[in-house]
Amino acid sequence: MYLYSSRMNVGILSLVLCLTLLVSSTGAASGSQQVNYVTPTSPAGISCPGQPCLTLDQYITSSSTYIISNTVFKLLPGIHVITRSFVARNIECITLEGDTERKSNPQVQISSARYLLQFIDTVDVYIVGIELKNVGISFEGTENVTLHQVVVDGPRTAVSLLNTIDTNISCCSLKNTGWTALTLQNTHNTRICNTTVNNTRWNGFDLLNSSKTEILHTFINSTGWNGIELRQTNCTFISCSTVNSTGWNGIEIFNASTTKVTDILVNETRRNGIEIRQANFTVIYCSTVNSTGWNGIEIFNSSQTTVNCSLVNETGWNGIEIRNSTQARVIGTNITNTGRSRLDCRYTDTPCTVETPPNLNCSCKNKDACCSAPLNLLTLQSPECGDETISDDIVTCSKQVNITTPTSSVYERSQSSTYPTPMMSVIQVTPVPSVGIPSPINYSSHRNVILGVSGSVATVMLGFIIVAIVAWIYRMLAKRNLSIIITTVPI
Repeated sequence: MYLYSSRMNVGILSLVLCLTLLVSSTGAASGSQQVNYVTPTSPAGISCPGQPCLTLDQYITSSSTYIISNTVFKLLPGIHVITRSFVARNIECITLEGDTERKSNPQVQISSARYLLQFIDTVDVYIVGIELKNVGISFEGTENVTLHQVVVDGPRTAVSLLNTIDTNISCCSLKNTGWTALTLQNTHNTRICNTTVNNTRWNGFDLLNSSKTEILHTFINSTGWNGIELRQTNCTFISCSTVNSTGWNGIEIFNASTTKVTDILVNETRRNGIEIRQANFTVIYCSTVNSTGWNGIEIFNSSQTTVNCSLVNETGWNGIEIRNSTQARVIGTNITNTGRSRLDCRYTDTPCTVETPPNLNCSCKNKDACCSAPLNLLTLQSPECGDETISDDIVTCSKQVNITTPTSSVYERSQSSTYPTPMMSVIQVTPVPSVGIPSPINYSSHRNVILGVSGSVATVMLGFIIVAIVAWIYRMLAKRNLSIIITTVPI
């Protein structure tokens, strides 16, 4: 009887231990988020709706405690001055949330351009509804980043991406940068949508060694060098955008593979409107190049380049210049008001003529429905990319963030004497009217769901392991007790 009671006690204790470990492991797998309220530097004395409630600088000072996984920083309305960089490293699921409902306008501001919001080897980053004044944002080794309704004003580089995967930049304004507004290096699967760039000393967008990039509904104005520069890129899609007033080329495509440029206006460039050099598989479709200092479109030392259904107007040199290139075609394109030749070809393997489009409808007037459906371009057979560059629906970005489509067209806006208002308002301390862009952010990220599922599986496996260990201990105790009984019973 005593032996049976001992065994029963061991079994009960083991069961309690197992259940305790299961509950604790399930709680760890759920990944609940810690909300940190951030009180502004100015105005002071704003009450917080919860705790903890510190200034952003105080959170940065205690970064090991607060800048951790599954954390939301809710910035209260006002100016947040920081005196050091915000660094998130090797964590998952972190959010910086400003004014998502557009009722007021918080700012994040620093006194020197050397400080950054820096995210290194971090997964699931959400930054929404804030303005950065003289503060840049740096992503290195990150995955699944969303940058939405963010204004970056004044730093050397507004946003930089290095070795990143799955980045979505939407409804942002990047302006007054000392160098490049947005840099992408060694990135994969990046989407830039409904974003404006104004007044940069170098390039608007600078892409290097990047693959599968979409640039949709963007407006780039007043750059010191190129509006968009592609170098050693693969699978790049630029659509429904405007590049205006550049110090060098409007769009430069260098040593790139599979690039498609559709429904673009390039206007007032000091050099070439679009320059294609040492590139393969390039399509320019239904686009306008106007008022260039040199050539409208220059194709040099490239292969399989097609200019379809476009307009080239008011060039200082040639309308389209093709040199040392193979399989370069100009189809259904109107070239007018050139300083030299309409079409200048040298050392090419195709006739130097503008072809009549075969069964291709060059209807580029309905700009209000810009990019509403996939474009039926002449097929490009690229071994590196194929059909991936043409999205199934290239306005998906706008649909994801529920953006109201502007009534005026890209072309009409660009031709006006005043530049269009950015699609999001610059965040100030005073309230501004809503632009009809509700926050799309769901803090329960898809990665948390995945971790939750895998955590549940891990919990079950852990339970089985614990049960097996308990059973083994039970058997060993049973054998030991049986051995004791046998040795104590007289023969």
